[in-house]
Amino acid sequence: MADASNRTPRGARTIRRILDAAASSFGEQGFRGASMSAVAKAAGVSKGLLHYHFKDKDELLLEAQKAAFRRIHDAFVERFEQGDVGMETALEALDALWESVREIRSWAPFLLETMSLTAQYGPIRRQLDAFYDEVMELLEDGVRRVFTADVERMTLPPDRLALIVRTTVHGLVVELAYARSPQDLERLDQLYQDLRWIFSQVALDGPPRPEHVSS
Repeated sequence: MADASNRTPRGARTIRRILDAAASSFGEQGFRGASMSAVAKAAGVSKGLLHYHFKDKDELLLEAQKAAFRRIHDAFVERFEQGDVGMETALEALDALWESVREIRSWAPFLLETMSLTAQYGPIRRQLDAFYDEVMELLEDGVRRVFTADVERMTLPPDRLALIVRTTVHGLVVELAYARSPQDLERLDQLYQDLRWIFSQVALDGPPRPEHVSS
């Protein structure tokens, strides 16, 4: 499995180029429609080099998905690691999260494609689920740290608030995938601002906490 952190700068750039090409190909043609040959051509590498870094299309999909969400969530977690706490820091972290999503908007169709695959494509479902579990642990830890002095004022427990954040990110990605014009992006930026405002109003001392729903 490719690991850019353990390779030369040139190797890391090659992997990044391959992952960008994979995201573009999978987003435009769908996972089943895109071939490894097409990805290699788009990345400007030989098929042999592509297979050196990624053994098959399943692994390439998984690593591209991880790369996209790591870019998004690293910005979120980095803000928490600066040591500040409270609602202002939480909102700044959300802003960093949204900025990261906007920066990789060209990946949005690919992310939408992989979200749908997690519900139907068996061979990689467990690996994607494991990755999402890691993401949730990072988010929950961040929420706990930023509200460490206000835990009694939290409307929802950290795990449920973290899930709301993740679900919000997924929803924004879906909207980005369908955005076509500057006006669409303006509406989407306004949507984010509205979601941010709702978060600021209800995360602490909001309405009574809803009962946990068991299935």
